[in-house]
Amino acid sequence: MPTMAKTKTKNKQYKIGERHGVFMKRQKVALLSLLLFLGCILLPSAKATATAPDTASDDLWPVGPEVNAESAIIMEASTGLILYEKNINETHYPASITKIMTALLALENSSLGEVVTFSRESIFNVDPDSSKIGIDVGEQLTMQQCLYAILMESDNQVCYAVAEHIAGDIPSFAKMMNDKAKSLGCLGTNFVNPNGLPDDEHITTTYDMGLITRAALKNETFRKIFSTRTYKIGPTNIQPETRYLANHHKFILKQDYFYDDCIGGKTGYTNIARYTLVSVAKRGDLELICVIMRDDTSAHQYKDTQKLFDFAFDNFSIYPMPQLDTAPIINESPIFTRFNSLLSKSDAPITTDEKGYLVLPNIASFADAKKEVIFFPDSEIIEGGNIIGTISYSYHGKYVGGADIIYNNFNTPVLINTEPEIKTPTQVPDETSPAKSGGNLRPLIIGVIVGIFALIIGIYFVLVERPRLKRRNAYYKKRANRRMHHNNDYLDL
Repeated sequence: MPTMAKTKTKNKQYKIGERHGVFMKRQKVALLSLLLFLGCILLPSAKATATAPDTASDDLWPVGPEVNAESAIIMEASTGLILYEKNINETHYPASITKIMTALLALENSSLGEVVTFSRESIFNVDPDSSKIGIDVGEQLTMQQCLYAILMESDNQVCYAVAEHIAGDIPSFAKMMNDKAKSLGCLGTNFVNPNGLPDDEHITTTYDMGLITRAALKNETFRKIFSTRTYKIGPTNIQPETRYLANHHKFILKQDYFYDDCIGGKTGYTNIARYTLVSVAKRGDLELICVIMRDDTSAHQYKDTQKLFDFAFDNFSIYPMPQLDTAPIINESPIFTRFNSLLSKSDAPITTDEKGYLVLPNIASFADAKKEVIFFPDSEIIEGGNIIGTISYSYHGKYVGGADIIYNNFNTPVLINTEPEIKTPTQVPDETSPAKSGGNLRPLIIGVIVGIFALIIGIYFVLVERPRLKRRNAYYKKRANRRMHHNNDYLDL
């Protein structure tokens, strides 16, 4: 019997072990199946995730057209945002688009009525076959006339004379040009003359020329001359005839090539530089600077410019900052808070600069732009100024616009600290006078105040606190009586 019992026990244990092994196998199979299932789901997702950034990056910024020029750029004028680029940091010979910098320095360092007298060097140290309007030694022009001759007819002799007039000699003026370029952020530019005639060391980039043109456009006189089609210079001290000037830029002249939105430009050409062209076009608030360098033909430089302008106007939009909601700016300001009743948010005099703009691709919305508001510490605010900070926007790492934050404190209430008026007595008061003895009344006044305060507390106790205590005692007495009667009802006699 014991043997049979042991056999049954072993058989039972074997069956249990067998069932446990089968269960474990099924569990492993189920777990493996689950892992395979998850793998099938996650692997395509991982692959999609790995390729997503490339696709997304292509969709974030419009892709521009192909152009013949070796270097080209489209820059938005108000923000400096680059909308299109092709080899924008490659250095090339600029030829006559150099004269944009020459005109800018002339406007910044002289008045339009100044008289420029042409030296012998300015006439004979310039290639006689280069662009000129026929100036004689000793002839005099106003600075205004010189600027029209520089930007419209691209006169090299006039550039030389203007450089001498402003700096004294060409090397000094070239230094002024390079210092100005560096101040604008130009890193690939080196000028050695004011006209762009060939020199191995006279180089720049399309990006740098975009920066220089952007700076020049901030001058209204430059804008006016830059967009002029024709101009005439009357008789001078030597020349009795009137000179008629015409802009060389075909978009401005509206000859052969047309672009209705073009508002200014400067041409350039030498055998070594090939064709260079700077053009500015404006549609609404969107103003574009296009720089073409080392293009192969005159026709291609205009066709390339036209394609780039069309691309930018069709794919980007501009938003004036003052039209955007300034409430978030006020909310982030340490000046306007709910604790400051003097400077309320309802009439807070905080605005953004009217010249501030935000530029975005049409495929993006304003909500896609990341905002950053910076308020300057007091030590950085210019004395007498009202610029208290900046607001800037970026779109996927690109700066797309911004503006100064302006606090207009001219029509708002202010706290004025004034010193109390102290009148000098005409005579020394006597020690027994009321003015001197007034100091002895202070303890009496303090005692009266303390007494009044104690009287108020006493009246409060008599009229309020004492009746309340009586009512409370009566309540507790009645409550005790009710409990006593209630206990007597259940007393077993």
